[in-house]
Amino acid sequence: MLKNGWYILNYHDISWEENPFLRGIGGSFPPDVFRGHLEVLSQHGKLVSVQEGFERWQQGSIDEPLISFWFDDGFAGVRRYAMPIMDSFGVKGAISINSRFTLRKEMFWRAKLSYLSQTDGLRFLRSRLKPFGYTLNRPIKAFTMDHFSPKIIEAIDTVYEEFAPEHVRDDAFRIFDTMEGIGILHQNGWEITNHSSAHYPLSEAAYIEHFAEEFTECDEALQTHLGIETRFWVLPFDRKSLPLDDLLKVFYNADTNERHLVLVGNRVNTTYDPHQKIIYRIDPPYLNGKELVRYLKFIPSNVNERY
Repeated sequence: MLKNGWYILNYHDISWEENPFLRGIGGSFPPDVFRGHLEVLSQHGKLVSVQEGFERWQQGSIDEPLISFWFDDGFAGVRRYAMPIMDSFGVKGAISINSRFTLRKEMFWRAKLSYLSQTDGLRFLRSRLKPFGYTLNRPIKAFTMDHFSPKIIEAIDTVYEEFAPEHVRDDAFRIFDTMEGIGILHQNGWEITNHSSAHYPLSEAAYIEHFAEEFTECDEALQTHLGIETRFWVLPFDRKSLPLDDLLKVFYNADTNERHLVLVGNRVNTTYDPHQKIIYRIDPPYLNGKELVRYLKFIPSNVNERY
């Protein structure tokens, strides 16, 4: 049995498809592996919706292991595969969307990097990044995060458009659900949450000044298209580049609606701190159900955790 606490497992896509846009992102599982997770986890704790877990955590009434499921980025496989699997276990999930992806306004920049890595495009991108200080011994993922800016996105877009024909770029959006699809999840009792407009690294020093505008844009899209006012802002990336106090100061200044900031952090939520308003999640490794339970037994709690 797991120790008492609220475990939130953070997935991305659930799908059978091997896709060049997703291969470099991670967090995707085939439906049979995901079902296996629920089958085993249901024997070691109570599967609950994010709403139930959140309420019991706030009330200090967690006297058993509570396990919830949260999906980032708004991928179409969540509704297509994860929802019916979870329905068979009688539990609802949460999904955090990036409004520009869902509205087909902009493709996820890390998905573009994934595609370029599959099509020999990265060597051309490296050349375009040299004026920004890139050197060949640096991983492109790390460099683009450390030096993130509109100019970096422009360099990625230039190479992406050279290597991905227009029909490929248009078709790539099918990995993301539509607003109509997200609405179906909402009608089915799922929690719909804000993951920012475009999944830029908002906790990085290079881009944190855009924190409020990126989350506000997604809030407005959720309100306009679905009539939803979300309770949670889900931080993209969560790389721990800034001290927690600095990040929270930006969050508190940006949020006027008493929302909670959702991180990864790989912590079990045990003690609720009404002044901090942070929720931790756990990235599940690619393991079978029994191995996942063994992994979760070693996850620390959020008590005295500083980001």
